[in-house]
Amino acid sequence: MLGALSQGLAGNEIVVSTMLAQVLKQVAPQTKVIEPRDVITRINTNDVVDDYIRMRSGALNSYVLRRDSLKKIGAVIGARYVFQPYMGVFTQSMTNRWSFADVRIMQTRASLTRLGVQLWDTETGELLWASVAEAEVEDEGLGQEPVYFQDAVRITLGSMLADFLSGKTASVYSPLNKYIDQLVQIPQPEAK
Repeated sequence: MLGALSQGLAGNEIVVSTMLAQVLKQVAPQTKVIEPRDVITRINTNDVVDDYIRMRSGALNSYVLRRDSLKKIGAVIGARYVFQPYMGVFTQSMTNRWSFADVRIMQTRASLTRLGVQLWDTETGELLWASVAEAEVEDEGLGQEPVYFQDAVRITLGSMLADFLSGKTASVYSPLNKYIDQLVQIPQPEAK
């Protein structure tokens, strides 16, 4: 079972966790995912809110989830492993591509998203995996609609989790990334 604890740009935590849960269900349908609203409900109804707040507050400065709090929260939410997403950057821009008499007719809309994700073992407090990814999503359009936050986050998380499941270290492959992949070997489970 996996839960998603979230922090980052204020106000986006639950959205990023929800997107992570949706992407996990798509790329790893065999994995049982606990919905973020259920995680928060279990934390609240089992009276571990103060532990959760202390753990999140400490993680904002250190990117470390305290083992004692993590173990208690993992037991309450019923998850051995939790993903911890971090929202680093989200920006949007619009560039006029074609205008006539001060009227925008065509423009390029772009969003830049930088996310980090960690995978923690709630029983041991061990950080099992971490990744940071950045995605720029652009669209040519006639209207004023931006590239939506959810779309940019979904693309970024999908890339990261696909890499995690396939044992890759990067989504964009340059000669350096290929060399790093040759050096980094994903441990395979021992045959019984």
